[in-house]
Amino acid sequence: MISLFKKTALTVALIGVTSLASASDFDRNAAQSSCPKALSGTYLTTILNPDSTVASRSLVTLIEDGNIIVGDSNQGGIVGQYDAFTTSQGSWVCKGKQSITARLLNFSTTNQGGTSIARTDYVATFNPKTKALGGSITLSYFGLTDNPLNGVGTTGGSFTFSGQRLTAQRANPLSVKRQ
Repeated sequence: MISLFKKTALTVALIGVTSLASASDFDRNAAQSSCPKALSGTYLTTILNPDSTVASRSLVTLIEDGNIIVGDSNQGGIVGQYDAFTTSQGSWVCKGKQSITARLLNFSTTNQGGTSIARTDYVATFNPKTKALGGSITLSYFGLTDNPLNGVGTTGGSFTFSGQRLTAQRANPLSVKRQ
């Protein structure tokens, strides 16, 4: 029969080992969970072609739950180059404390028929001091019945981007007139 002292010592030892494992798991989880909070927000970005000319501007919204929405200045299309397309939507995940990957989809819209799907894959880093986001975008095209989630589409190009987080200006309570 195990004495009460031995049972107590064994219980304390097990709690200590469990606490050590939980503490290291907690530290990793805390670092990972701080990433979405630190990066979430809306960024005004400039997207550059490979020759460093401006391809477009966009609003990239990273939502803390892992969703991402991108509106692009060229969504109306460019005659002779590509059709109009919808707002891109997808998901993003942290890859360390200050970097992310994201995958988004959108649909081309044309009055000529022949809708297709475009996928954009983002790899980006975040600078917490300047609140800037930057990285690369790879664009791929898929037919409407193709699977853009796992497939390899037709290459649409690679781009770089940089952007700044939008912030709301706080009103100075002394400058507000009361009536």
